[in-house]
Amino acid sequence: MFARLLAVIPLALLLPAQNTITSGVPQQVGFSGTYQCFASPISGCIVWNVTFEIEVSPAVTRMDVAVEQTSGTETLQTYVRLGASPTISNGSLVRDYTATPTAPVVLTRTGGLSTGRYFFRPSIRIFFFQGTVNVSGRLTVTLQTGHSSAPTRLITMDPCRLMETRAAYNFEGRTGTFGPPFLAAGESRTLTLTGSNVCRNIPATARAYVLNVTAVPKGPLSFVTISPFAESRPDFWTVRSPDGQTVANSAIVRAGFGGAINVYASDATDLIIDISGYFTEDTGPGTLSYYPLTPCRVIETRPEYRPNNGSFGPPFLAARETRTFRFPGNPYCVVPNGAAAYSITITVVPPAPLAYLTAWPAGRSQPNVSSMNSPAGRILANSVIVPASSDGSISLFTYDRSDVIVDINGYFAADDGQNGLFFYPARQCRLINTTFTNDTSRTIPVLSSSSCIDIASSAKAYALNATVIPNGSPVPFLTVWPTGQTRPNASVINAFQGQVVSSAFIVPAGTNGAVDVYAYRATDAVLEISGYFAR
Repeated sequence: MFARLLAVIPLALLLPAQNTITSGVPQQVGFSGTYQCFASPISGCIVWNVTFEIEVSPAVTRMDVAVEQTSGTETLQTYVRLGASPTISNGSLVRDYTATPTAPVVLTRTGGLSTGRYFFRPSIRIFFFQGTVNVSGRLTVTLQTGHSSAPTRLITMDPCRLMETRAAYNFEGRTGTFGPPFLAAGESRTLTLTGSNVCRNIPATARAYVLNVTAVPKGPLSFVTISPFAESRPDFWTVRSPDGQTVANSAIVRAGFGGAINVYASDATDLIIDISGYFTEDTGPGTLSYYPLTPCRVIETRPEYRPNNGSFGPPFLAARETRTFRFPGNPYCVVPNGAAAYSITITVVPPAPLAYLTAWPAGRSQPNVSSMNSPAGRILANSVIVPASSDGSISLFTYDRSDVIVDINGYFAADDGQNGLFFYPARQCRLINTTFTNDTSRTIPVLSSSSCIDIASSAKAYALNATVIPNGSPVPFLTVWPTGQTRPNASVINAFQGQVVSSAFIVPAGTNGAVDVYAYRATDAVLEISGYFAR
């Protein structure tokens, strides 16, 4: 995909008069100078604008125009006009331009641009000011096709607590947006992960993050959404807790401008975010590709479902117990040697409150993170990507007694040049919002979605997020698996108390790229997507 940008009015720009833009690669032009404004403070003055011609081939699904202010303290407003002819209403250009980076204001067109020629004019207006002002910044234009990003590979890291808003538990001293206080109702908070003073080895080259998000609400919490910084907040639920219980859910979140992410809470809540890895375009040593497996139950400690005691069976995990599991060679699921991380769903079945469960690579110190929380003693599930030790082992720790179930749907290992899948972060998007009756299966044609257009036909697996809304009636389990295969003995969500609960997970694609969803009991259900795996 290319798009040629041509300045229609004279400019002293940082790019030549004609330039090629590759899909997903930002192109920048800067502005800097002294501007005079003697208009009404209410109407303001246009201090900078320029008209560009875009030649689009093939069609693009999205255009981001980011404008950053690098000097000056006055209030700036940015807007963009887009049309099919160069006769877009013009403003006045004042001086020459330079560029330096800072936090942006981003305008996004997501309706798509078909093949053809377009004209757009970004303008910057200054309000509530009269006189002379020095201001500088830059414009960044990014065009994206449906195959929205370059392929990325996983790099695991020792699990680390990135954000902790509870002062009593912030003993590692997180500062700024990573620490206290709690998020107020309707608050958004920006996390620039490279600026963490606790999780220090997150590079600026990260394109998506592997997170586990725990909400500790002050009351009913409609939802928390974590999304790329400087983009419109998507219709996507990372965590929900309408009954005000502590809940956890994993998330693969695409990095936004400057590698930052945005955290939004609809209602007041403390928030905990742990990180266990990130996806990068790097291809060097230590990068990992995904290898999907048919979902399979590898650990089951309940004797009524796996009567033989053993390292992958009963008994339950006792309070303060650590148990290590070497997945390769287990008697229940085929897991090869060489895996550096696993994509698993952990379900806890506690007889009483379970403060937390932690999963981490065996042989290392237990980190200050949690994979599951069930303070109300509920049966809950959460899917996580857990790094493994050199022999393929992970450790589980339960603060309180609990039965534990672990289902595996794939693993990450060094790329073999043929079968490994790369991750393509996509715009977070809602695939379905529908109702299931008792004991019902439904096929979801992911590639045919009219609203989620970033997913390539080459997709072999998906990063999904499911939410059940049972309206108070128990939903013992919901299962998602590749279309065309037998429904596995595995689950991604449990809602025995009829509560609203969300769960993110990875699932292989089935026939024609579709997945099947089965609900054991009647429920409303929402299915969302944040990326896909392909080669």
